[in-house]
Amino acid sequence: MMSNIRGPVRIVIADDHPVVLLGIKALLHGYGDSMRVVGEAGSGRELLALLPACDCDLLITDYSMPDAAGSEDGLAWLKRLRREYPELPVIVLTMIHNPALMRGMLGAGVNGVVGKAAMTRELLLAIQAVTAGRTYVGKHVRATVADADAPESGAESAVTSADPSTLSQREAEIVRLYASGLSVTQIAERVHRSVKTVSQQKNNAMRKLGLVSNSQLYEYARIWGLLT
Repeated sequence: MMSNIRGPVRIVIADDHPVVLLGIKALLHGYGDSMRVVGEAGSGRELLALLPACDCDLLITDYSMPDAAGSEDGLAWLKRLRREYPELPVIVLTMIHNPALMRGMLGAGVNGVVGKAAMTRELLLAIQAVTAGRTYVGKHVRATVADADAPESGAESAVTSADPSTLSQREAEIVRLYASGLSVTQIAERVHRSVKTVSQQKNNAMRKLGLVSNSQLYEYARIWGLLT
């Protein structure tokens, strides 16, 4: 497994259903010594108490966790996680079929989204992508979002068929900031990179996504929830 992490990937898992927790743990154990579960939580409150004292490389969590911020609002929960642990890679497992909520998860800054029904097929792919610094969006998630934004023209088709999982985290960050209205120069100042580097990362993102104009890049960001 290509990874930016030396040694076993230390993983915390969180789900409010004990059977699902056992299933995730068994699945990870089946991947061998390259992964190790170092913490488990059955609620948002448990997870927030666990993370400060647990050295981990990755969090795999359900979308909606009870007791999180006094609410079961999944997007609020994910945004709180991202605020408090901005550098922690997060993969969300979900049974949600709502395209707006799926886009919202990506907009909240998670690194991967996998449907629970596809977990046995896609979780390892998601872990490999995320620990290598890329975003992973499961096949069902991509199809749901694309169907919800069914295009009428070929140009729009390129936008909805673009695969977010091809972008590195830095490229996804540049797309998010550019679509929010910042210039390349302003982005460079914010992320402490050169203008040349930021411009190259923007161009690389557009090439990977198959987009040919800034308007398509903006529309891509809107469809995939990167403007929230």
